[in-house]
Amino acid sequence: MKNWLLPIALSSLLLGCSTTQNTELKELRAEVEKLREIQQQVAVRVGLAELVKPDTLPLSNEGKWIGDKNASIVMIEYTDLHCPYCKKFQQEIWPEFKSKFVDSGEVAVLARELPLTKLHPKSGYAAVVLRCANKQGQYEGVKDKLFELGNNIVTDSLKEIATDFNLDETVFNACLEDKSVHAEVSRSITDAQLLGLDGTPSFVIGKQKDGILVDYQIVTGGGIDKLSAAINALK
Repeated sequence: MKNWLLPIALSSLLLGCSTTQNTELKELRAEVEKLREIQQQVAVRVGLAELVKPDTLPLSNEGKWIGDKNASIVMIEYTDLHCPYCKKFQQEIWPEFKSKFVDSGEVAVLARELPLTKLHPKSGYAAVVLRCANKQGQYEGVKDKLFELGNNIVTDSLKEIATDFNLDETVFNACLEDKSVHAEVSRSITDAQLLGLDGTPSFVIGKQKDGILVDYQIVTGGGIDKLSAAINALK
């Protein structure tokens, strides 16, 4: 993380073996981390998230993994299911990218959501629909369907999806109302915003090391040449 955080002289502490000092140190570290979080939130609000983006990223367990999860290179995809550019990526670029990098085991993709609800009011709910379908083992096909529906998604669309993809409708409907699933989408949005992402599709490409993404770069737009260049730079 670029160091514009409040200067805190941790080196001035006298570290000892006493329980009291260890406790105080833990409390101080927690306070420092809280300051970082507050500064990140402020930076996001004023459009300066780029200045405080972390040097490394924990790989969330709340996205959809596609490909070999243990691949040395990981691409995090942030998409809006009602974004025409995301639809173009899914239909025209993703098949080639998947064949070249994912099916070969070279790259794993962690698919997450960044619904731009000010532009696409129903995109947040579409993200929930996709997550609920994924919980029943249906992802790619439902994702394609949601791109086709776009903002035309209605209650009857959900019944159609449940029928077409052999979903348990009772389980599906319960999932759609599950606040924890909505919270997962919210966390995905927050994680994207903390990286300074404000458009879709956006991709974060880096090396995977013990569940952490390092040496990453952000690619916007999703052109195959740009994505390929970012991946090749990591080899």
